[in-house]
Amino acid sequence: METPKMREAILSKARQEAQELVEEARLRAGETVRRAEEQWRQRFETEKQRLLSESRREAARIIAQAELRARQELLKEKDDIIREMIGRVKQRLTGKAPEAVTLSHLIGEAVDAFQSDQPLRIKTAGQDVAKVKDIVSRDPKLKERIADVQETSCMGGVISESVDGRVSVDNTFDTRLEMLIPKLMPRVGDILFGDGRQ
Repeated sequence: METPKMREAILSKARQEAQELVEEARLRAGETVRRAEEQWRQRFETEKQRLLSESRREAARIIAQAELRARQELLKEKDDIIREMIGRVKQRLTGKAPEAVTLSHLIGEAVDAFQSDQPLRIKTAGQDVAKVKDIVSRDPKLKERIADVQETSCMGGVISESVDGRVSVDNTFDTRLEMLIPKLMPRVGDILFGDGRQ
């Protein structure tokens, strides 16, 4: 009986089939591992790119905020310098009495602004009252028009107003400076800081 040979043949065939199944399983397992590794690499790369993108956005945001703060700080410093300069101009105007010629010119402008010949009152800084009274007393036209000279709180210059106080023309240094500052600020900034404002 050939059973041991048959058995051997069956076992050999079974071993061969088992070997082929094992080989096929190894190939499929290797392919599965390769696909899993590839998926992992792709996910890793995607996550890495996402994190890099977020990091770049965050860095750009931080840089933009820092640049904005730096510009704000620079503008604040420039404004402080200009404000200090204007303060010094105001101090000089307050501390120094204007010349009679300047006061006479300011009075003339303020009085001429009135179209009628109605009597007027002149107001000026305390330090200039005597000088204004002297200017008015020496000029016949002004002497005829000016009913009174009074003290007011200002750096200098004059305010002419109708005797009833309804109409006035402010020709004080304060008002002139306030009108002049917005026009001069761009030029002053350009001169001081060279930032091209005009």
